[in-house]
Amino acid sequence: MNRLSKKTWLTVILFGLIGQIAWAIENNEFNLFLFNHIGGTTGDIATMVAWSAVIATLTTLVMGTVSDRIGHRKLFLCGGYIFWGISTMAFSLISRENVAKFTEPAKVVSTAAFLVVLMDCVMTFFGSTANDAAFNSWVTESTNENNRTKVEGVLNAFPLLAMLIVVGASNILIEMTGWPVYFIAIGAVVILCGIAGFFFVEDTKPVVNKEQESFFRTLLYGFRPQVIRENRLFYTALLALCIYNSATQIFMPYLFIYLNKTLGFDTLTYSAVMAVVVLFASIIAILFSGKIDSFGRKKAMNAAILIYAAGLLLAGIVRSPLLFTIIGSLMMTGFVAVSVILMSTIRDYTPAEHVGMFQGIRLLAYVLIPMVIGPNIGNAIIHALSSGTYINDYGEMVDLPVAQVFFAAALGVLLIYLPSHYLFRKKQNEPVK
Repeated sequence: MNRLSKKTWLTVILFGLIGQIAWAIENNEFNLFLFNHIGGTTGDIATMVAWSAVIATLTTLVMGTVSDRIGHRKLFLCGGYIFWGISTMAFSLISRENVAKFTEPAKVVSTAAFLVVLMDCVMTFFGSTANDAAFNSWVTESTNENNRTKVEGVLNAFPLLAMLIVVGASNILIEMTGWPVYFIAIGAVVILCGIAGFFFVEDTKPVVNKEQESFFRTLLYGFRPQVIRENRLFYTALLALCIYNSATQIFMPYLFIYLNKTLGFDTLTYSAVMAVVVLFASIIAILFSGKIDSFGRKKAMNAAILIYAAGLLLAGIVRSPLLFTIIGSLMMTGFVAVSVILMSTIRDYTPAEHVGMFQGIRLLAYVLIPMVIGPNIGNAIIHALSSGTYINDYGEMVDLPVAQVFFAAALGVLLIYLPSHYLFRKKQNEPVK
């Protein structure tokens, strides 16, 4: 069956977009809230980011396994979004004034910062349960190899659109209402999404594993050498995904800073450049993702890798806003195309009896490992080659990002060819095993 029902598409669009908006706020606005409103340090921010990545991966692994055993992804999806929204609202209660009521003055800032980090972990737990574990399992079980690329095209456009929405609207909303009202409003939207889902989300029934192993053994199932051997294509796709996102993280954390500080684009200019780039890549993802399978995934992947790598190389060369808009659009088109193909392929080869648990394995390769490898490579390149410094928003003297981060990322992207050659060497019409 290739056609998806209207309810399925409504679930994909609503839960996919709202989830990405919530994650975009967690990834961007929480850092500003911790630093500007609470008075935390950059060390507090680094601690929050690190713990968030760890909690997200562990939660997806554990709660994905729990949902495999209990079944009924709908309950974890809709209920998870409700608690995700409630935990987001809880940030409205964290302030220096409130903390001062129960701690001594010298410890107000450190205690408030600790509460922000703690609540971020709580919110990440519910968000990963709802989105990373339940929603991604639901998508895998609600689609098949004939329609997944079309769905992935839509899903891969949402992080880009969410970034535009959050960056464009959050500062205005915060300026108008303040942080507490902002968190309450965002939380309410997420809660309403979860409540509405109970009325239209079509539940899926996970394939029950007949081997009734202990929970702990089931949790470690995906790490067994025998399981890895039996599911070589799944783990090969994960390896390709890990290389892809590690390469992306070499330049992505420094992209806005590079445009603003290194190339000298003012805020309005680089915002306009990125808006055009993101919108173009999102439209391409939605329009052409459905044609990938008819073109052939191997050919499509080879072309996507080349486009992404070429875009990265040229992005490190061009200097004008117009040229960077054109090259950036090419670069992000390749970025999205590689992601669509890999994510679809991973869903194709996800073992049916442990779909939820394998979302945790996917997140390990997609988030935790790349977030450690990529930014550190980029930072090392900048530290070694930068010829200038600037004062960042936190009052620190830091090195200017350099074009070489794009060149290193391009080299990393080309490495995807190694697992991709094995992954797509089978005939395109061969059934998924």
